[in-house]
Amino acid sequence: MDNIVNNYPITDHLEVLVCDNDGKRIFVLVNTADAWEEIISEDVAAAMCLTPDSKITHENWEDFCTGRGIFTEDN
Repeated sequence: MDNIVNNYPITDHLEVLVCDNDGKRIFVLVNTADAWEEIISEDVAAAMCLTPDSKITHENWEDFCTGRGIFTEDN
């Protein structure tokens, strides 16, 4: 995993990461409490991130995955 592009917290100890791995987009489920991570498919990541209370929608999914638009980090 080279670069974390974005993340979405699922619970206090679970989060979905969008990463750039040498030019290839990958999605990683991370459990910070148990210190493990697992690569997941984009479909699984979308199912976990596209919830009714999320700012992530089908329309801005690509922006979330690339860190653009409302997902641009303020520095």
